[in-house]
Order: sequence, then structure tokens, then C-alpha cells
Amino acid sequence: MRQALRLAIRLTAVLGLYGAAAAQVCDPPGPAPRFGCVWSTETCQWICAVCDPLGVAPRSDCTWDQNVCNWICPGYTGVDVTVHTTHAPMRDATVYVKLSSLCRQTGASATCGGSFPVSAALSIAQKCEAIVQTVTDNCAPAGYEVTADDCAASGGFTASNVGCPGTQFALGLSNDPNVFDQSDQPALPDGESELTQGWCDPMPGTVAGLHVDKASGGSNIHLTWSPDSNAENYTAFDDSASSGSFDVTVGTATDPATGLTVAMPQGTEFYLVSGSNPTCGSGPKD
Repeated sequence: MRQALRLAIRLTAVLGLYGAAAAQVCDPPGPAPRFGCVWSTETCQWICAVCDPLGVAPRSDCTWDQNVCNWICPGYTGVDVTVHTTHAPMRDATVYVKLSSLCRQTGASATCGGSFPVSAALSIAQKCEAIVQTVTDNCAPAGYEVTADDCAASGGFTASNVGCPGTQFALGLSNDPNVFDQSDQPALPDGESELTQGWCDPMPGTVAGLHVDKASGGSNIHLTWSPDSNAENYTAFDDSASSGSFDVTVGTATDPATGLTVAMPQGTEFYLVSGSNPTCGSGPKD
């Protein structure tokens, strides 16, 4: 009886050590992608509540990222956003400025904006300073700050989301209060033009080396791909057309070598994979 008891104690100790080691292996890779996410030690991934889009996309090439719970728009969405005025106004008009984000740490929305008049008498530097002043006057309470002002020398400045560090935000400029699209594009109706660039570091790169193989005797398929140094998690998407939108998520994984196993589709399906991290959200689908 004593020997059995000692054996049970030893076995419990070994299992306890094994459990501790397993827990360490399955520790979260970093902070939660956004507010409300819970780390699962069973699947070793973040489980996030459904995060529906905030209204319509700011523009057609924006995609909704369920991990960061925000619109990701190439060109003018980032943790830091730089704006360079490239052409002074050519006629009288009103310029509208809008900044928006959803804090991944708290789930709080931060949207602000303002407007100012322009005329053909305004220089590039003056137009740039007018944008800086509008952001400073209207967006400080929402957590945004102008962290670099080089309007006098280069006609540019940088705004940052200091109120919610690590969360991307969109900065838009327009002559229309309902339309904000200021990535590399033609001049606005008043003739002025800005080049807006969102910066996020480290941004996940393009996922390469995607392989699709039969698994489980042909009842499933197994996806593997090459790792991206800036990605902590990966999401696989499918579409029945190679030129489709690939909006349907088929699964997530943290290890590209282990990959992902999904059910064999009924017809022809195409697959893309996107890497993501808590700071910058999702990279391109490839």
C-alpha cells in the first residue's frame, strides 16, 4: 500500500511538471490582439468575440480585420500616419479632416475631426499647418497627437495614436465630409493634394510557400506555408474563384510547419493565407 502511495505521489509530481512545461509552451505570444480576447491553452491561440465592421468600409480596398477590430486601409492606416502636402489649393473650398480607430486594449472607439477653409492664396506650408492645427485642436481629447511637424521645411507632419499605443488608425482628408480617401491619389476638387502614408512596425509580410495536400485518406486537406518573421498568427481564406475576394475564413494557426487541416471541399476551391500580429494586424493575403 505504501509503495502504491509513493508511486502515485511520484506520478502526480511528474504529471504536474509535465503540465507546467506544457503551459509554458502554450503561453500567449504577446498581448491580446484586441479587447475581449481570451487565450486558449487547449488550442494555443487567441479566441476573440465576434467583431462586426464599424459601418461601411472607408473605401473599396479597405478590409475588416477581426483581430484588431478595425478597418485596415492600404496607404492611410497605421500606428503612425504621415501626411505630405504635395500641391497647394487652386480655388476656394473647405477641407475636412477625420481620424478614427477602435482601441484593441479597451474596445473603445476614438473618432474625431474638424474642417478649415482653403484658397488659392494658401502655400503648401500653410496648408500643411492648417491640417496640423485642426488635428491638434480637435483630436487631442480622442488620444491623437501630432508627434512631428515639418510643415515649414517639407510640407509634412506625423500624427500618432498616443491614446491607445499599438492600435492603427485612419487619417483622412477630403472636400466632402462623408468621403475620406487620401492615399496616393489625384488632387481633390479644390486642386490641393496630399500624400498620406500609414506606418506600422513590424508589418506582417507576404506569406510564401503555400502547399495544399490531401490528408486523412482524402477526406481532408492539409495546408502548410513558409513562416513570416513578423507574423505571430496566420489565417487561411478560401474562395471558389482564383480572382475572388477571399473573405471566408477557414481556420487559423500559429505554426506554419504544423499548418491547418480543413475538410475536403465539394468542388474546386482556392486558398490564401495572411499573417498577423497584435501590433499591426493582418498582412496581405497570398
